[in-house]
Amino acid sequence: MDAKRDVLPVTQQSCQESAWVLGCAFVDEPVSLAIYKNFSPEKRLRNLTADFAAELEGCIRYGCPLQIWDEGKVVAAAVIYHPGSYPLPWIEQARISIKSIIGHDYYDLRPWLRWLAEIAKIHPREPHYYLEYLGVAPEYQGRGFGSTILQTLTAKADEENTGCYLETASPRNVPLYQRHGFKVFAEKHIIGLKSWFMWRPARGAVP
Repeated sequence: MDAKRDVLPVTQQSCQESAWVLGCAFVDEPVSLAIYKNFSPEKRLRNLTADFAAELEGCIRYGCPLQIWDEGKVVAAAVIYHPGSYPLPWIEQARISIKSIIGHDYYDLRPWLRWLAEIAKIHPREPHYYLEYLGVAPEYQGRGFGSTILQTLTAKADEENTGCYLETASPRNVPLYQRHGFKVFAEKHIIGLKSWFMWRPARGAVP
């Protein structure tokens, strides 16, 4: 089956399933390990799923989150914001924070707050699509689902002659994003992690 035919917006009905997929994809991601450093994989997954559920609910209201269905279930999801919609209004940021904290196991919030504060300093000011998170269920990785979402995003950005932006602390993801036209424009160590900040120019123009 062509995965492109199954790229759909995340809905309230599929939000929790998409959040679980993102949690599975990020359970061993460097930032997740740094923030939930004393948690077991199972506890990390539970807390990450709560985080992503809150993020996706906000993104449904203000952005354009995407998911891919295959074999009757969500296998990939992305948190994406329209140009001009990020950062979110303070009341929405507060709502997301409260929802993500409710039901959490106790953990030290300081590394997460430092991460958010540092990446905010580098976030571009010009209009762009912001790919905040992209994840594929582990058993479906390597089958092109992540690339399908990236192709959908970049095609939309090209139609609108708009740039795309993301950040990542996973070195293995950098080549994937580069294949889709993203270029590293900054690097920085945050909470002990090397992080890459990547920009895809509008229609391939020089930024």
